[in-house]
Amino acid sequence: MNKRKALGRGLSNLIPTETDETISNNEKDLSYVDIDAVHTNPFQPRTDFDETEIEGLARSIENQGLLQPVVLRKTGDRYEIISGERRFRAFKFLQRDKLPCIIKTKVSDREMLELALVENIQREELNEIEKAISYQKLILEYDYTHDQLSKQIGKSRTVITNSMRLLNLPEEIQTMVRKNALSMGHARALLALESPEQQLDLAKMIVSEKLSVRDIEKQIQKQKENKRLKPAKQTPVDPDLAHVLEKLQYKFGTSVKVKTGASGDKGKVEIEYYNKDDMLRIFDLLTAV
Repeated sequence: MNKRKALGRGLSNLIPTETDETISNNEKDLSYVDIDAVHTNPFQPRTDFDETEIEGLARSIENQGLLQPVVLRKTGDRYEIISGERRFRAFKFLQRDKLPCIIKTKVSDREMLELALVENIQREELNEIEKAISYQKLILEYDYTHDQLSKQIGKSRTVITNSMRLLNLPEEIQTMVRKNALSMGHARALLALESPEQQLDLAKMIVSEKLSVRDIEKQIQKQKENKRLKPAKQTPVDPDLAHVLEKLQYKFGTSVKVKTGASGDKGKVEIEYYNKDDMLRIFDLLTAV
């Protein structure tokens, strides 16, 4: 299957393929460890686990057995989860004393983070904020470039950069995204606002009034027309051009300005970027077919 195609070289060897025959094919490597000696992955990007989902998985394991063992790394006298935290939580729910597992001894912290991130992303179990935090950690702490990370997890560089920009939003808005009260589209639209207070006010309005992304665009325009938002410097008076600029700011997720020459016939359009990766993200958007 192509499910693990994006795993880095060597990483796929650390996670068994997910087939019904996994346990039987790995019986020689299968161990049973004291469940109280098992600890969660300290690099686990997923922080929100649905208890109802865990209970459902527990009942499935109780009725059908465990099709895929948990993968652990041994560190001293304890074990840390490489892959399978949901299964571990299900066993805890069932109050089992022993956990079926495969034990790995040579797994670095970097591989622990990579594996947890890739596994969750491929299974679509991370919310957008958890993804953004994981991307940022790999880039800042493990010296990944955006290109390297893109190849590793099978996501485009633009997707990664747009995801990380969500971390510029106020914490309360990030919580809304984590709880799926706001979508990625909503959050990207809010990034066009310069003031955190404005972002938060509009985010609360989105939730209370169930606004769509298009509704947000209209609301921002309406607020500007009513002078409830401070206009950006050199914003054209022409309302049609102002509307086009607003759409461009939403598309690129950054400030877009028009500067007109003395004659009024010539000028230039400026698109602001924050670093080299952000510049490349904008180039990708400009050249996308």
